[in-house]
Amino acid sequence: MSILQVNRFRAVTAWRVVASGLGVGFSPVIPGTIGSLLALPLWYWGGGTGVAHFGMLAAVLLLSVPAARVEIRETGKKDPPSVVIDEVAGMLLAATWIPWGLKPALLLFFLFRFFDILKFGPAAWADRKEGAFYVVADDLVAGVYANLAYRGITWLIG
Repeated sequence: MSILQVNRFRAVTAWRVVASGLGVGFSPVIPGTIGSLLALPLWYWGGGTGVAHFGMLAAVLLLSVPAARVEIRETGKKDPPSVVIDEVAGMLLAATWIPWGLKPALLLFFLFRFFDILKFGPAAWADRKEGAFYVVADDLVAGVYANLAYRGITWLIG
C-alpha cells in the first residue's frame, strides 16, 4: 500500500466516523433514533442558546454534508442508515433557542423523531432528492418543524 492509499484510507475512515456519529450509525436497530440521542449532550452543554450552542451547531452543519457524501460514495446507497450526523444536526437545530431541561428534551426529542419519520412538505421533497445536501436537509426541516411544534405546544399549555 502506498502512502497515498494509506492517507486516503485514513481520510475516508475519519469522515465515516463523523457521518456515523462515532459509529452509532452502524447499530443494527434504530440508528437514526440513536443518532438523534447524540445531540442531547450537545444541547445540554450548549444550553440551547449562546456561543457554545451555535458553535456546536455550526460545526455539525459544516461536517455533515462532506461526511454524508463520503458515506454515500462508500456504501453506494442514496441515504445510508449509517449516516446519523444529519439527525444530530436536525436535533440541535430543533433545540435552538430552547433552554435545556429534561421535560423539554423529552418532548423535543419525540417531536423531532416524529417529523423526521413522517417527512411532509419540504422534508419530503428533500428526501426524494439525491445527494448529501438533501440527506442533511430533510433532517434540518424536521428540526424546524419540531422547534415550531414545541413552541406551539408550550404556548398552548402555558
